[in-house]
Amino acid sequence: MKVYHRVISIICLFICLFNLQGQESNSTSCVLLRNQANVIPIQSLGGKKIAYINLSDQRLEVFKSTLENYFPITLLNKDEFNTDALSSYNYVIYALSGKSINWELLYKLSKLSTNTKTIAVSFTPLTHYSFNDFLFESDALCQLPDNSVNNQLQAGSLIFGGSECSGVLTMPITDYYGKGSGLSIQNTIRLGYALPEKEGLDSNYINNKVDSIMKRAINEQAFPGAQLLVAKNNSIIYHKSFGFHTYDSVVPVSNEDLYDLASVTKISGPLPILMQLVDQGKIELDEKFSTYWKDWRRRKDKKDLTVREVLAHQAGLQPYYVFVNEVMKDGDFRKRFVRNEPSRRFPTQIYDGLYINKNFPRKMYRILNRSEVSPIKKYKYSGLSFMLYPKMIQQITGVAYEDYLLDSIYKPLGARHFMFNPKGKYPDSLIVPTEIDTIFRHTLVKSWVHDENAGLLGGISGNAGLFGTAEDLAKLMYMYQSMGTYAGKRIISESTLREFTTIQYPDNDNKRGLGFDKPLIGNAGLDISKASPAPEVSPESFGHGGFTGTYVWADPMHQIVFIFLSNRVYPNRSHSALYHLNVRPSLQQVFYTAGLDN
Repeated sequence: MKVYHRVISIICLFICLFNLQGQESNSTSCVLLRNQANVIPIQSLGGKKIAYINLSDQRLEVFKSTLENYFPITLLNKDEFNTDALSSYNYVIYALSGKSINWELLYKLSKLSTNTKTIAVSFTPLTHYSFNDFLFESDALCQLPDNSVNNQLQAGSLIFGGSECSGVLTMPITDYYGKGSGLSIQNTIRLGYALPEKEGLDSNYINNKVDSIMKRAINEQAFPGAQLLVAKNNSIIYHKSFGFHTYDSVVPVSNEDLYDLASVTKISGPLPILMQLVDQGKIELDEKFSTYWKDWRRRKDKKDLTVREVLAHQAGLQPYYVFVNEVMKDGDFRKRFVRNEPSRRFPTQIYDGLYINKNFPRKMYRILNRSEVSPIKKYKYSGLSFMLYPKMIQQITGVAYEDYLLDSIYKPLGARHFMFNPKGKYPDSLIVPTEIDTIFRHTLVKSWVHDENAGLLGGISGNAGLFGTAEDLAKLMYMYQSMGTYAGKRIISESTLREFTTIQYPDNDNKRGLGFDKPLIGNAGLDISKASPAPEVSPESFGHGGFTGTYVWADPMHQIVFIFLSNRVYPNRSHSALYHLNVRPSLQQVFYTAGLDN
């Protein structure tokens, strides 16, 4: 039930976001009067408990939903309020708006333990409440002039470091604060939420253009549904879902849907770890790859390949290998590799009722080690090396790949919904299916990785296998765009990120960075039908696409993060309208041409 209400609140938030126009955002309309021990912005979210209660009789859905976007807050019920139950909470946020306020509950909040910090947000000038001493004893106290959409977005973002506040009182609050009082928070540490107009973009233009592109794409079966999230500067200014999970139009796409990211896994899973290992001096980019993957030391054609060449797809590695052919014969599974029941020899589940031999990954590694290498060093995209990284990372760090990702990358980002093998971990109704598989699963693939190779590794790989939401991808890409920082923490050094996002071999007509995709060389001069990404996107930008219909891109020059998620492989992978309709560059172009001054 909690997830259901969360979805409704998100829908409410974005109905407001994209249908209410003309509300100017201004950090000076926000007045921060009290901020004991720098309670806000809340820095670390790990292990925290945060509650929220609305003390007024006015609905503040946008504010509540904005808070929920940052953290799974506990919603307190005014009718069942229990002060004792809050003793274990780190923060209690409460809101006031209008004249009808539950003063009895405010008094109880003022008596909470000093270990529980209180954050008060008033969407009414505090002069109206100056008779109440308890309000002015909160650890943090913020005033906004009214409960407009912009003000609710700004207040929710401010608490978690996603917006600024620099206003001062234009009139005194008797006995408390004089005219001109106000503290300042200037530096944001997380993505915030705002209307496009705050960043100088035209909402009407954006909505009309995007709706038209998405409608045509769905009508021409580029995909049954999709969602788009765009952040400009430090604010998410657009997040909207279109269509359905499948063409039967039963389950609508929601902003909380979980997608199979396909090859976007490469830059969301192993790559940030590899960058950290470069920072730690545990990997050298111009060292031989075989230094870290020792099996290549015995392979004449691979022993001298460098980490840089492999990550930039300049090593001449074989593009792909169909490992399903190793476990099947004449349409049936070889029993020595796949069984229908788990056992000590077959412990790893690869699909409903399918379990792989525990030794099969070793066979996969042997095949990868023996795979062909072109003697000519030129650009050739290959995903095979990314299948090695999870094991290589564990060998270097002594920490399991999944655990390292969670503790060192996802938790610092507050990215709660990145996961492998989401079956049973995420609401089934919010997991987007991919393909009606005819290769070995023979049914609609949902909650299991679409990529067969990653599937045979138990769903945990570096080439594919990761599932995620648009918001979590936005946090990751914003961290990259910010050259390695998020939530006030440095996750990856600026020098390493700049190296990884720079074209490595332009003289060989290779557009790639290290792991990252880059714009086509000369992209700015191309027509939209041939450009990748949109021609307006800067050469400094970077990102990656995924076979299932996913695409993420960050542009540090224009400060735009672009997240597109779809399941274009439904009902089968032959659907290619996503490409020939130029859906992704066309959508991207909208946000570069939507300026209010155009």
